[in-house]
Amino acid sequence: MDLRRYVRGLLEERGLDVNGRDLERVVNDLSRWTRRVYTPGLVETADGSLTLVSPEYCEPYHSITAGAVTECLEKFIKPSRILEKAKLKEEVRILDVGFGLGYNTAIAITEIRRTSPRTRVEVTALDLSLPEDIPPLPEPYRKIHGELISSLPLYESGNVRVRLLLGDARKRIYEVLRFEADAVFHDPFSPFKNPELWTLDFLKLVKEALSPEGVWVSYTSALPVRRALFDLGFRVGESVPVGRRRGGTVASLRCEVPELPRETLLKTRTSPYSVPMRDPDLCWDALRILAEYRISVLLREREASSEGKRALPRGSP
Repeated sequence: MDLRRYVRGLLEERGLDVNGRDLERVVNDLSRWTRRVYTPGLVETADGSLTLVSPEYCEPYHSITAGAVTECLEKFIKPSRILEKAKLKEEVRILDVGFGLGYNTAIAITEIRRTSPRTRVEVTALDLSLPEDIPPLPEPYRKIHGELISSLPLYESGNVRVRLLLGDARKRIYEVLRFEADAVFHDPFSPFKNPELWTLDFLKLVKEALSPEGVWVSYTSALPVRRALFDLGFRVGESVPVGRRRGGTVASLRCEVPELPRETLLKTRTSPYSVPMRDPDLCWDALRILAEYRISVLLREREASSEGKRALPRGSP
């Protein structure tokens, strides 16, 4: 696709005039975001557990540098506080957005059964499709993971029930708006590869499926995602870094969350790149979402530049 022509068309729709330099900046960012980096196939991660690289997104399902199991535990299970809630409640509910290989769900079930065997577990999961030849989890998660994958789209065992809704999550999310999740594991592919599930518009619907005391967790630290959560009324914090310099994101409507580093909070409030991604009718493709986002960033940059010039004292260069 000719990205320059595509971007020009969107600019014309908005009635915007952009100089050649700014157009190149927009196109260069789009080229970088849509570039395919990884080769599809089976990959061993840092903790010895396996994951896959998606042939569609050319991105691994889990962190290679943190380890697949480690990422599940440290970026989803622990910061969601689902184990603590399971000790206090007769039933806990989990919404798994981006079910992927089923690792998050299988590990959560195993850990809840270990710490609170009498607590009922209800999981609703969303994903476009299930990959073939899903690698098994290592012990102690292998048994439940194998039973889960072989039983889907519905897994029922004792006091555990898992329902997988396949297809476009932007459509199927309407089936779970009153789910009252104690935890949301938000785990699609990264915001610049799979932006359809990171827009303010989609996150607004996820919010409706979350209990007011529930906790939303994700591996991402992307500015547009954190800003969208702030704009939706969430308290937004950061989980412990695992496998990289920055931690993931923790958000809740009522519960306390770990504080964002001061510099990160400032960027989330002021950076032009913190403008949320949008998908007003939940039907745009990835390129349209990314292009519209980058154009919005450009407009924020222009606005900031104009305000800076107005703020200059007389005699300033």
